Amino acid sequence: MIRAMSTASPSVLFRADASPAMGIGHVMRCLTLAAALTERGSHCRLACTHETLRTVAALRHAAIEVVELPDGAACDPAALTALPAPDWVVIDHYRLGADYERRLRPWAERILVIDDLADRRHDCDILLDQTVGRRAESYAGLVPASALVLAGPAHALLRPGFAAARRTYPDEPCSELRAKPGAPCGAKAKPTDVGARRLRGDMRILVSLGGTDPLNATATVLDALAAADLGIAVTVVMGSAAPALEQVRAQAARLRPPAELAVDVADMVALMTSCDLAVGAAGTSALERCCLGLPTLLLVIADNQREVAAGLAQAGAAVVAVLDAADIAGKLADLAGDAEARRRLAEQGRMLCDGAGAGRLADLMRLTLRPATAGDGEELLRWRNDPVTRDNSLDTAEVARDHHFAWLERALSDPERVLLIAERDGVKLGMVRFDTCCEGEWRVSISVAPAARGRGIGGALLSAAILRLERERGPSVLYAEIRAANRPSQRIFEACGFRRTDSDDGVAYYRRGAAEAIY
Repeated sequence: MIRAMSTASPSVLFRADASPAMGIGHVMRCLTLAAALTERGSHCRLACTHETLRTVAALRHAAIEVVELPDGAACDPAALTALPAPDWVVIDHYRLGADYERRLRPWAERILVIDDLADRRHDCDILLDQTVGRRAESYAGLVPASALVLAGPAHALLRPGFAAARRTYPDEPCSELRAKPGAPCGAKAKPTDVGARRLRGDMRILVSLGGTDPLNATATVLDALAAADLGIAVTVVMGSAAPALEQVRAQAARLRPPAELAVDVADMVALMTSCDLAVGAAGTSALERCCLGLPTLLLVIADNQREVAAGLAQAGAAVVAVLDAADIAGKLADLAGDAEARRRLAEQGRMLCDGAGAGRLADLMRLTLRPATAGDGEELLRWRNDPVTRDNSLDTAEVARDHHFAWLERALSDPERVLLIAERDGVKLGMVRFDTCCEGEWRVSISVAPAARGRGIGGALLSAAILRLERERGPSVLYAEIRAANRPSQRIFEACGFRRTDSDDGVAYYRRGAAEAIY
């Protein structure tokens, strides 16, 4: 029997850690998603180690319940299953994989994994990898066939302020307020017209290399700035847990002009929008800068950042430098003196990421499924006869009302058909239909309500429906027939593990094999 996911106040348990060595990125991604879910009425908890609590300053004021794991229990699923069962578990942790996740299955209704390595198996319902250039195919064989893979920077988990700020920066005068150098963290002054500041040459460089910066790459960048002698204002961002904080403080004071050091910044959006050029690491913050269109000189300070850096460079959204003062100094001087190059970087970066990924994912996680009833007939008819739906259907003819309701009555009483309705907060969003071909094989089609289009509903709807079908009916082979010109629908099926097998007469044929066990 499958436990129904609560619709009143869904609960979500996050599992992530941080330390001076690993940084704080995993936890910060989780806090971003937790904020979006909390805003939508979910109850969120974070299970983490004591070291994580010492390392992540944001946890001191985050609106999330924190559960400290016992010493030595970081990789023990029993430490989680001792807690009240959640509707979702979200795992963002390089040390945890399929073995750990599989042992949570009897306890949690659904599992979301956040990863950016594509190097190990996962037992999950949704996998999110926001790496630039990543494709769903990267996880073929690494996740269950029914899992929905959300790949690429369009799904990046950025704090909500970034999506809001990109509407005014840098194309219009900046609506954020710029702090004077040396002012307390979070202090604000007068609104700054970004365009005018650039024309005057009154620039500011942001140096941000992670909350802990275990390699002290910041020192190398400050050496490069001293060597370049650009005479440009500099703001350096670090976390209070950074091992080299005091060394960097002293080094920043020696720069000419002296660099401002901001510690545990609460409002990175305001700080980024006050700057014209950044030196940053190739983690999540790289996508934050892309979202805002902040031109960046990118440094790789961890092995898992190499692919991100390569993808951003290939997309023309960043310039990559090695961690060497001479290389950084030369490339910074080039960018500081080339407004057109900075404009191109900003433009390409903004095209990659709109900053709304956390909200979209939170919406998908609140999606619920139920069997269709006769009471859904009017909506199903309206969806089917919508002009856009008809244009994308194999049969484009309008369906007569009497024919539709006769079909629905037969479908609801047919054990060889499964008709599921997707809802969120009581609002109907779409339908998935499974028709038996033969034992263990089904033909599947989906329909998204016209008002719900463009929100990424289709992939979550299909993934959740496949998961339910296979839990209730067993592993299945699924087929789909999609118009060859309907690429949006094809991408939805491809993200859920379907592979194109053939095409004929304007129709693309897709197949998804039986789900594989994860060991």
